[in-house]
Amino acid sequence: MIDEGQGISGPAGVRRLPASLAGFLSVIMAACLALGAPAWAVQAGVEVAGVRFPAQAQVAGNPLVLNGAGLRRILLMKIYAVGLYLPVRMQTPSAILGRDGPRSMRVTLLRDVSTDENVDALLDGLVDNNSPAEMAAIQGEVAQFFRLLKMIHTVPEGTVIQMDYLPGEGTHLSVNGVRQGTIPGSAFNRALLKIWLGEDPIQTGLKQALLGLDQG
Repeated sequence: MIDEGQGISGPAGVRRLPASLAGFLSVIMAACLALGAPAWAVQAGVEVAGVRFPAQAQVAGNPLVLNGAGLRRILLMKIYAVGLYLPVRMQTPSAILGRDGPRSMRVTLLRDVSTDENVDALLDGLVDNNSPAEMAAIQGEVAQFFRLLKMIHTVPEGTVIQMDYLPGEGTHLSVNGVRQGTIPGSAFNRALLKIWLGEDPIQTGLKQALLGLDQG
């Protein structure tokens, strides 16, 4: 029998953890593994295609944590790296979309993209993941969002696009740290997130990564 007040015996000169503490840590590790390997990795921050996503961020003083990050690919081309920040980590789209709290999507382009390409891809994602009624309800907000994007004209490699949502204010769009404008309403932000987290996401593996289920 092992005395829980004493360390478990090990190699000469090496003192191991007490049995009670070792058992407790084993339970914690098992719980982390049950949530998926990326859980501990996200807590330490993630690097995607050379883009570093820190473990923590802030939006208007609201502390956020990295929920997940991943890479958008088209065939063999790396298009952008994106990270999703939330108040607490969540692993289902319903939990994320059902909570009206501050959040942030941060996109770093890995190749030059024209504004028209960017707008077309986003519009396709919106239409694929929102019903006609939902799209009709945010028609004005979508038009405003695309007007802001088209004002940028060209989006070269390395450009950082940040979409910060705050309840009661809306989605603040920034490019390379410069505020471009604000799209009001929670409905628009939910519709926007569905591009990546909806039933027909822009890329299934990227959806899993943003949910913190698979960093890929």
